[in-house]
Amino acid sequence: MGNTLEKAMGKKLLHTTGRDEEGRILHINEAEKGQTYTCPLCGDRIVPRNEGKAQRPHFAHFKKTEAGCSGESLLHHLFLQASMALLQSYIEQKKEFPITWSCPYCNRVYTKDLLQQVASLATGYTIDGHRPDITLFNEQGQPIFAIKLLIRRKLTKKTLHFYEEKGIILIQVQLEENDWMKVEEKLSKPDSVTFCTNVECYNYQFYNQCIRREYYSQKFKCKKCGKVVDGYMVRNTSALGILGLDRLKEHEKQEIVSKFFRGKRATIADILVYGKCRCVPHSKGLVCLNKTDDFKEKRESKITKKK
Repeated sequence: MGNTLEKAMGKKLLHTTGRDEEGRILHINEAEKGQTYTCPLCGDRIVPRNEGKAQRPHFAHFKKTEAGCSGESLLHHLFLQASMALLQSYIEQKKEFPITWSCPYCNRVYTKDLLQQVASLATGYTIDGHRPDITLFNEQGQPIFAIKLLIRRKLTKKTLHFYEEKGIILIQVQLEENDWMKVEEKLSKPDSVTFCTNVECYNYQFYNQCIRREYYSQKFKCKKCGKVVDGYMVRNTSALGILGLDRLKEHEKQEIVSKFFRGKRATIADILVYGKCRCVPHSKGLVCLNKTDDFKEKRESKITKKK
């Protein structure tokens, strides 16, 4: 099965990275004869193998090791360490780190700041038996992102469902040979982000666990009486920031009516357009109580004219 997977995924990953005597990480193409190199993973001596047509240039351990320093394990180690250093520097400098991804189900493309609500990160953090490569936390210490670095494998549906239930946005990055040299590029364009805000998307029902619906108030000018009032709607927010405005659901309408209208009669039009304005529905149409005095004056003036 391993050979089948290897053929399907391409050539075998080789040990293409070493550490020189000054501690620098370098690629096999930079290696020179007569220099001493060590494995960045286990620290043992490695030697460059640049000759032969059977395999591409690579490093080989000088002595057999039981450390399990394969090309896959070394690539994962180097990319993980570089990713931690990169993201930590962005957090400390309070810089944005935009990521762009496409939903695999509805093809909607998103670009959001990964670190907008991130206060810290850790590697090796366990969440109910699941251990992502990198976990990102908000200011309350709650995990909001999980990054998985994958090499020639895919996550199971059970794992995907776990993060969906927890409301943790899962970011997957598929690694190939030498990707440790382009960490920022790979992280900014991950292969998969299990998050979508398109309500028409087939899998929105899973992703909406990561979305918080918050009441949003905005100033409107009443079209009937001209008064500037508060209008209400829902603002969708997540660990990736504000996603956009949305209409109120039925139970949310009732909550707003009871909280802001104090039991007065109101319709969705009152909430979204007129807000706290005293325009109320009437059997003969919309009547504006703010202009009651004006109505009385006009009515009295009409009566006077008739007389």
